[in-house]
Formats: sequence, structure tokens, C-alpha cells
Amino acid sequence: MSDYALNSDEELFNLVKKNDERAFRALYQRYSKRIYAYCLRIVGVRTAADDVFQTVFTAVYEKRETFTGGSFSAWIFTIARNFSLKARNQQKVVLSKIEALDNYTDYLPDESDHTGDDIYIRDALRAAIASLSEEFRETIELRYFEELSYEEIAEVLGIGIPLAKIRVFRAKQQLQKILTPYIREIR
Repeated sequence: MSDYALNSDEELFNLVKKNDERAFRALYQRYSKRIYAYCLRIVGVRTAADDVFQTVFTAVYEKRETFTGGSFSAWIFTIARNFSLKARNQQKVVLSKIEALDNYTDYLPDESDHTGDDIYIRDALRAAIASLSEEFRETIELRYFEELSYEEIAEVLGIGIPLAKIRVFRAKQQLQKILTPYIREIR
């Protein structure tokens, strides 16, 4: 699979369209943790996220011919978002936002070497993100957790690029306002 490491997502997916299973496995390895964490953030329950995650990759493979170009990343996150929102609505999952964030900490980088203040700020940041409205929380997560471009965020959410930029900007403003007391406290 190392011979696929230098291929772009789009190049790999063109190989997937030609039934190249190794290319599909390479894309799976690139995206599996990110897609699972994204599904879990939306759905909020591990068992439901497991099902959605499997459905996403099954749909990506089965619908491979419908990808007509553009950003593969935006396409797969759009699929993940649609299935996750459907699952969340079907199950009517009612969890506190902080519980939902705690459920995916296994998929964040290991931060065990941080000082107490760093952990305090990290927990405050998670709580602050959880307190944002869904439209702001989703754009911030796509931008900073999933590292999508504004163009890809716009595509995933079905909005214009200027609106994606505005939502990220306003979310950052709200986070700054929420977190200012925490930052002052540790200084």
C-alpha cells in the first residue's frame, strides 16, 4: 500500500472506480479515524456511530461512479454528514453536548504530557465548542478537527463559501468570548 502513499485522494478514488481494492484500502486508512470521529460527534452514541461509519464506507464504494470530480474529502464528509444526521434524527438521541464530546476523546491525539493548566484549557475548549449552536459547532469542527478548506466546508454543508467563512469567524468570536475568563484565570 506504500506505493499509494503519494497519490492524491482523487487519484486514488479514480483507481477505486476501476475496482482497485488496494486504492480503496488506502483511502480507508486515510479517512477512517476522521470519519468515525465526525460521525460520533454528530450521532453522539458509539453503537450508532459504528453503524453509520460502516454505512458511509459501504456507500462510498457502492456509489463510486457518482463521484464526478472535485474534492473527495468534501464528498465523503457530505456522505458522512447525511447518514449521521439521519441516524441522529431516527434515534432521537438526547445526550448532553459534553458527553458527546467525551465519547470521541479516544480519537484525539494523546495529550497526557500536558500540564494541569493545559488540561483545564482543553476541557474548557471542549465545553465551549459544545455550547455553540449546531451551525457554528459544525463549521468549527470541520475546519479545525477535520482540517477542511472553506470550499470543502461549503460543499459539505451545502452553503456558499462566504457563509462558511462567516460561520467559522463568528464561532471563533464566540469561543473567544466564552474562553476569556478561563485564560485570565490561569495567568
